[in-house]
Amino acid sequence: MPEITIISGKGGTGKTSITASFARLAENLIICDLDVDAPDLHLLLRPEILETHEFRAGHTAVINAEACGGCTICIEACRFDAISSGTDTPRIDESACEGCGVCAHFCPDDAISMHERHAGNWFRSQTPTAPMIHGELYPGSENSGLLVSTLRRVAKAESEASGRHLILADGPPGIGCPVISSISTTDFVVLVTEPTLSGVHDLERAVDLCAHFERPAGVIINKADLDPTCDDAITRLCAMHHLPILARIPFDKVVVDALMSGWTMVDLGAHPIAQATRTAWRNVLRAVSESQPVEHVLS
Repeated sequence: MPEITIISGKGGTGKTSITASFARLAENLIICDLDVDAPDLHLLLRPEILETHEFRAGHTAVINAEACGGCTICIEACRFDAISSGTDTPRIDESACEGCGVCAHFCPDDAISMHERHAGNWFRSQTPTAPMIHGELYPGSENSGLLVSTLRRVAKAESEASGRHLILADGPPGIGCPVISSISTTDFVVLVTEPTLSGVHDLERAVDLCAHFERPAGVIINKADLDPTCDDAITRLCAMHHLPILARIPFDKVVVDALMSGWTMVDLGAHPIAQATRTAWRNVLRAVSESQPVEHVLS
């Protein structure tokens, strides 16, 4: 089953809006929201949560008050200032604790133990069009790349079990660890950009990332008519890296109004924006089929 991952080098390009529109158009798919630090695909697809699972990653120190002898060795040993004096025993600030275990190692009373951290949750849900796998990290939690990997693994298992031949994933913005976890083994990457100076710069970084992992990719220029000069720069960049431009979607305030009402771009019916988005999806499917082995070709 092909996995299509939609990313952008920066936030605000319209990546999630395009993903939600594609989810409306695609058939026999699993939807996956991999933007675990700031998920918002659910705002447009309105999933009904069927299952909630804890995501545990990393560790935090916990003090056993009954065993603690009241010394301050742990406070002195902590390099992150996560331990401070409490009323009866030292107090650990979980948000500052890095889980290194130094305090537990030096505690003379063996009163400190390392517990796995509850870093967030992941969900198995149902949207009006398809099952959806998504998750969310708690504020300040780390290991977003690990949660992304977990979601991708669950989505693949769900796809195999249900016979749904396509995984459509909304990836995180940027080029950091969660993005790497999103695209490192995906079948095709859709890069959404906009014709601005920052859009061109961040697209170039995302293109380099795809090249590093040897992932086939194509580019959608959203709000394409904002700046012809930057559009030309994107065109040259794509030509240099032999990347197809899958679509140019024009800017229209009607998209903002639609999103505010909880609609996707294809919900606009015969509007040119909806037509451009449908054309984009057809071109994505064509590009995916051309990059896949025979057994993976989409019908």
